[in-house]
Amino acid sequence: MRVPFYNFAKLHHAEFQKEILERFKEIVATNTFVEGKYNTQFEAEFAELQGAKHCLLLANGTDAIEIALQAHDIGHGDKVGVAAISFFASAEAVINRGAEVVFIDVDPKTGLIDPASLKKMLEVHKLKAIIPVHIYGLPAPIEELEKICKPLDIKIIEDGAQSQGGYYTNKKPIGSSNNIVTYSFYPTKNLGAFGDAGAVTAPTQELKDTMMSIRNHGRSPKGHALIGRNSRCDHMQAAVLQLKLRELNQQNEARKEIAKKYLESLAHLPVRLLDKKWADLSSWHLFPIGVESEAVKLKLRNHLTEKGIGSALFYEKSLPQEKPIQHCEGERKNADHFALTTFTIPMNPFLTDEDIALVSKEIENFFKNN
Repeated sequence: MRVPFYNFAKLHHAEFQKEILERFKEIVATNTFVEGKYNTQFEAEFAELQGAKHCLLLANGTDAIEIALQAHDIGHGDKVGVAAISFFASAEAVINRGAEVVFIDVDPKTGLIDPASLKKMLEVHKLKAIIPVHIYGLPAPIEELEKICKPLDIKIIEDGAQSQGGYYTNKKPIGSSNNIVTYSFYPTKNLGAFGDAGAVTAPTQELKDTMMSIRNHGRSPKGHALIGRNSRCDHMQAAVLQLKLRELNQQNEARKEIAKKYLESLAHLPVRLLDKKWADLSSWHLFPIGVESEAVKLKLRNHLTEKGIGSALFYEKSLPQEKPIQHCEGERKNADHFALTTFTIPMNPFLTDEDIALVSKEIENFFKNN
């Protein structure tokens, strides 16, 4: 690929490889395989980065959502509003808890949960919680959602899987709210492990203690206090994450500059771009562009592939279009169209000006010739 979608070679540079191998040797020598000093260090440092009071490392991002739901006592018979544009796990976690999904439609310009749709769903559904998603790294409208949900005692669990290092519209870090926020550290994320890992940030000691117990078989200082699960993060993944955390802010700043250049170079073309107001807020995990139709999307992707430029479908379908959850109620019109007409172009912190210019030029060439 002339312009790869990801660039793991530069992410895992020689100095990083040298240091992480030394850490792995240390872990093997000390036999601290499941939870160790890097877990503790990372939890403290990541909580500080996200402006959160507490952080707990977990086995993966899906567990993070399920554990957050359990911490709020959400299960059989409960209904949970889920943003209709997200990865499958956002809805899957609700169903795994025995609760029902009610889809909330999205803003047609951003793919973020739409507070107006939430209000409509509350007219016909009694929701116990909602899961807004900071999709692509953009901040969901948490303050607006809190104004709707707080008087009704509806819990908000923020899916921040793509938002490490991102900010709310008030420039506070995503994680500094009064809600549980869940994170994924899948290897492709801005902050990625060498396998599966995840985390939750919590606003209170009580929620932290509950989720700490859940992640370790329901253990407590007085014995097993509840039915939990095994969702401990192994020490090697924690060592990777704690080391990578050093470079996250620098890499996110590079992503922001790349996003600004894309927004400028593509502005004259017939594509749907995110507003410039997001430039310094989003973590820019992905850079989405929208086009007129699915046919145009597929033709443009084929053109970019032929020119050696990576792209990806995040997401090819809205959540309500996925077969196992098509029966779930809710709103989806904007989400269906958004998924149909949106795809993502290369976004990683190692793109050069030449890379950006080439991607932009080939998108321009496509529209000149079609």
